[in-house]
Amino acid sequence: MAKRSGSFKFKNTDQIGAAGAEEDEFLTNCFVDTGYVEILENLKDHRQIVLGRTGSGKSALLIMFAAYKQDHVITISPEALALTYVSNSTILGFFGNLGVNLDPFFKLLWRHVLTIEILSHYFFKHEPGKKSSFRERIRNMFSSNSRKDQEIQEALDYLETWGKGFWKETEYRVKEITRTVENNLDAEIEAALGGKYAKVEGKLSSRDFLTEEKKAHLVDRGQDIINRAQVKDLQKILVLLSSVLEDRQKAYYLLIDALDENWVEESLRYKLIMALIQNARDFIKVKNAKLIVALRRDLIERVFRITRESGFQEEKYQSFYLPLTWSKAQILEVLDRRINQLVKRAYTKGPVGHRDIFPAKYKKQNISDFIFKIAPRPRDVIAFFNACIHAAENQPNIGTQALRAAEGEYSRTRLRALGDEWSGDYPTLLEFAKILQRRNESFKIETIEDSKLADLCLSVAAENPKGRGILQQFAMQVADCVIDIPAFKIALIQIFYRVGLVGLKLQPHETVSMVDETGKAISSGEIIQNTSVVVFPPYRRALGIEEK
Repeated sequence: MAKRSGSFKFKNTDQIGAAGAEEDEFLTNCFVDTGYVEILENLKDHRQIVLGRTGSGKSALLIMFAAYKQDHVITISPEALALTYVSNSTILGFFGNLGVNLDPFFKLLWRHVLTIEILSHYFFKHEPGKKSSFRERIRNMFSSNSRKDQEIQEALDYLETWGKGFWKETEYRVKEITRTVENNLDAEIEAALGGKYAKVEGKLSSRDFLTEEKKAHLVDRGQDIINRAQVKDLQKILVLLSSVLEDRQKAYYLLIDALDENWVEESLRYKLIMALIQNARDFIKVKNAKLIVALRRDLIERVFRITRESGFQEEKYQSFYLPLTWSKAQILEVLDRRINQLVKRAYTKGPVGHRDIFPAKYKKQNISDFIFKIAPRPRDVIAFFNACIHAAENQPNIGTQALRAAEGEYSRTRLRALGDEWSGDYPTLLEFAKILQRRNESFKIETIEDSKLADLCLSVAAENPKGRGILQQFAMQVADCVIDIPAFKIALIQIFYRVGLVGLKLQPHETVSMVDETGKAISSGEIIQNTSVVVFPPYRRALGIEEK
């Protein structure tokens, strides 16, 4: 135990970090690198989709990677792309409603943004006065008559067909490319409708004024316009980038985060994220450049489910995943570094860690085991210790009484956060989580009372009969006698497992299976009425579950 001065006491304003990495003043000095920085830096390592649950450290990793690589990093904010312009496009919306597949356009949009960001950074970051000669400088690099140089010249020509404003802000380029497509589509509407177009222009969201023949014609012509961003031309752009980025000392990393925020309306967001993931997969062909994307596990699952087309194979993308996982030793190192940063001035010598602050045991467990069990991710352990500080105000240590108070507050906050994290798929998750209240920490599925679950389904169905959430739909099916209560129990527990609310013990001789950052799944066929359910420790206090 470190020797402490007698003057130290926790203040109510103390904390060891913030929930968001962007606001975390402790991050720079307390970052724990578990090997992920090296993986991201390695251009030959194709793991470039940083995947994890809320609080697993995705944003922190990208922030520290950007600080480490500095001038070789280009950070792209989704909010800066002006994609609300795309979302609000009457013309694109009209053709999308007709049935035109706009996905090639979304892929084109990302490819242009990523390409020009790299070229701009490469050529002119330190030479702003030469921006006007951009095209000439690249053309002069590849001016021979070789086939490769000709392809590069063609790639430049292709880029220029979508607009001349290469050195405007990203927002300008997105609007310019979109307007080019809009103008082409607009001309097709005018050609199809003739003089009637001016009269119905304000009704483009409706298709009622079109005959079936004209609808079919517009779909055919509209799809042709969208598909003009041919794969071979998009591939030429990758050849262009690889040829420019020949110097391994000038490798570049494109970082994209915050895709789970409301940067564009929801249905379009999923399509744009899918197009970005496809670009990330294609980007491995570019030498000395790497596209790194941070995504929540629940978001990527939702994107695949909503945008899935016939023949889609998710396993083709799994080799690009970098799932963030944490061992107990690593989480405790995160905690100890931050505790030491907070209180080191109050100590006369030596490092300070959680063992100097907490009692040796809590609930008959070693304190280190308890902390990792209740707070297994970086954001969790920061939030838990901040709650401990609040409960131990004016105290030099965190005693058992303060620890119990902090555990309760943290558990309630953590349960609310789980509901927020999965609100896109399961907006009534916390309503159904009430079925777990005041149970044992481990119980059999068959012990869930049929009558209570049926009443809960009726209540949820009655409150929101048109709800689109998966659990609402199940509740409606129970209310309409489409599925029975035993079948619904299996579906409900499978969802609880998927979101990390519970673990499952499928066989008496097996250990408890908990979902992790890799999205380890359990099928409904593996779950039976006699399956043991174990409520995940962070949520037990909030659900009124007393541990044995």
